[in-house]
Amino acid sequence: MQTRLTLGLAALAAGLTGCHSSGGGGGADGGVSTPPPIASAACKDSTAPITITDPTNYTLSDSFSIKTYTLKDNSDLVFDWSALNTDFFGKSMSPTADVDLIMVALWRLTPSQIEEDLKVDNIPLSANAGVITALPDGSHTSVDLSQFTLLGQSIPTDLIPMYFDTRTPNYQYPQNEYTFMMMAATGTTPGKGARGIALFHIDPAASDSTLRMTNDSTKLSYSVSLRGAAPVEVPTGKAQLTLDWSQMKVNMLGNPYVSSQITRAAVAHFKSATLDQLEAKFLDLETTADAWYATTSIAGSSVDLSTLASAQGGAFPGIDDTGVWMTALFCDNCNNPAPWSITILQPCQ
Repeated sequence: MQTRLTLGLAALAAGLTGCHSSGGGGGADGGVSTPPPIASAACKDSTAPITITDPTNYTLSDSFSIKTYTLKDNSDLVFDWSALNTDFFGKSMSPTADVDLIMVALWRLTPSQIEEDLKVDNIPLSANAGVITALPDGSHTSVDLSQFTLLGQSIPTDLIPMYFDTRTPNYQYPQNEYTFMMMAATGTTPGKGARGIALFHIDPAASDSTLRMTNDSTKLSYSVSLRGAAPVEVPTGKAQLTLDWSQMKVNMLGNPYVSSQITRAAVAHFKSATLDQLEAKFLDLETTADAWYATTSIAGSSVDLSTLASAQGGAFPGIDDTGVWMTALFCDNCNNPAPWSITILQPCQ
């Protein structure tokens, strides 16, 4: 653990997911009226780009409540996830088949600071004091501290007390300043694909040496507003349109929108859904869409929508005047997998 791994953690699962309340709360942002649509330059000249801007973007807010455990220091701690059968997105999961990585990281942050930093997808890498991992093979749902590795290598036994024994001379990680994090994840990339998170401190007065992660260890609630964004008018029945996001300043969380970090673009069509209904089903937009066209061939800060295709190979045909059409842009290398931007598309008037 002396070798630091720079990892940021946030929410967190693959696909078009936002932040979900598994314990009530969250959901659609009631009472928000939709601003007037903005006509794109393509309405007059179809070769002109469709430029999206901050006023055309949806907004997302979330909050975490993560349980903090107290474990006995100077012991071979046990990390158990056998009771984790629903992740903090509210999705059913198997503690054997769906957990590929158990990670323990140490942060120079308090539990409340970690919750707040996760909320804005901005845990400072400088606060990370180390990380160790274990790779379950599906045959067990617990792992001992001594079974973890550092960068795939066995951890020298003399390093364990430096982190997990508060009585070590000149102990450098006082538990009023530092917090340990356990994460159970799908996939083996540290910091990605989290299904459950728990925090813990170590204390010589504690008696419990096992952290039992449950469905209640992490609670995540959200509020999403699609209606608060101004729709953008575009020509109907025309696929060869250029979507340009070079003018975006902030993403859905209010963080800087770095155009070069967009790795995937999609256009979705919902034939009969309303924006209210889509806000309520935000976690399932891709699976509930009547049509979903996407591409990962992104270069620069624009994309030709005619290059988008469905999973079956069907080409994007252009929008029509039925239902709801939206375009979404993703940063797949980022911690929060929710789209950085979602813009509602409407026919030119």
